[in-house]
Amino acid sequence: MNKEKTTKLIEDIRPVLDSISDAVTIMDKSENVIYSNSFYKKMVLRGSTELIADAKDIYIDEEKMGKVVVYHDISEVNRLRRELERLNQKLRKVETKYSFDDIIGNSIELKKVIKTAKIAAMTPATIMIRGESGTGKEIFAHAIHNSSPRRNEKFVKINCSSLPEELLESELFGYKEGAFTGARRGGKSGLFQEADKGTLFLDEIGDVSSRMQVKLLRVLQEKEIMPVGSTKVIAIDVRIICATNKSLENLVERGEFREDLYYRLNVFPLFIPPLRERIDDVGDVSRYLINKHSEFYGRKVRDISNSAVEELKRKEWPGNVRELENVISRAIINLDNNQEIVEEEDILVALGYGKIKKEKNLKNEFEGSLPLNLKDAVNLVEEKCIKSAIERCGGDKNKAAYELGIPLRTLYYKCKRLNL
Repeated sequence: MNKEKTTKLIEDIRPVLDSISDAVTIMDKSENVIYSNSFYKKMVLRGSTELIADAKDIYIDEEKMGKVVVYHDISEVNRLRRELERLNQKLRKVETKYSFDDIIGNSIELKKVIKTAKIAAMTPATIMIRGESGTGKEIFAHAIHNSSPRRNEKFVKINCSSLPEELLESELFGYKEGAFTGARRGGKSGLFQEADKGTLFLDEIGDVSSRMQVKLLRVLQEKEIMPVGSTKVIAIDVRIICATNKSLENLVERGEFREDLYYRLNVFPLFIPPLRERIDDVGDVSRYLINKHSEFYGRKVRDISNSAVEELKRKEWPGNVRELENVISRAIINLDNNQEIVEEEDILVALGYGKIKKEKNLKNEFEGSLPLNLKDAVNLVEEKCIKSAIERCGGDKNKAAYELGIPLRTLYYKCKRLNL
């Protein structure tokens, strides 16, 4: 009787099932297909189809009589995913945009490091780049890869301090499907596999945990990896470049970094000198940064004066080139739209030594021409300051208020009072 009810049910809903764009089958209790719609038959005939199924049990009079299964074709989704992965791989490959020509400076110290790096680049040796934060360790890593026999292969980078230990492990070694909750269907290859035949740059290597140090040591010794959740090893051929601003020797002495891993990584050490030890390079680096940022900030700056460079040379630069870049950027932002040379006064303002240039300009502008009445003189100076700030900021009153050191509401009030 129930079989007849099942047959009648199928006949009743057949027009609906035949008209929908999803593939549908109905199975009996023994999971034999007793009905499939026309879309399912078309889908099965396509050889490239990748299907996933959603199934629901069918009950008639509280007795399970079978199940209905809806199939979804995810071949297009998977094709797009694979295409996205290929594009990501290509992007990683073209990330190596720096060469030794992009390392600016003519000091003896820097030239010596570049010469040594070029020699190291031609070997398969693991390279340890040492230097303070902001000295350009990543640029050196790019340049070494681009000068090596692996230049046509991938350059893959990862900051070891930016990820928690569990995520870092899966990123480096990959994982097998079902290795952990949230693992991608089909698993995922790690960065070691992505960098196969190429270069893997491990930044901030001094921050990896003791457990990760053991795994990295095994990779360096055996030239093979084991994805998370897998028992199968995968052979790799990867050139390792690592970098740190920490004293690994002190970490080894305190037991925070494995001595055997230290010697595996420190095969060919490179020490990047801080900016204060090559202070004569400040002028060349500043001009490079001006060319880099002038157009970005909508300015027409083409050079920096010698007096401005001398002012920059007086600093110690604890943040190295990165700190210098910030100062140059601030100086460019504060310039008038048509100014072509960064002057000493601009650098002093960018360094936070006061609004010297503006005060000097105001003194020159008003000397001998200020009204005798104090209220009129204050209004005139205030009007000139506000006008100048708004013009420098391209009409942006938020920026102008910040530059003038007053609240935005106050600026609007003063503009209204002065008819600006």
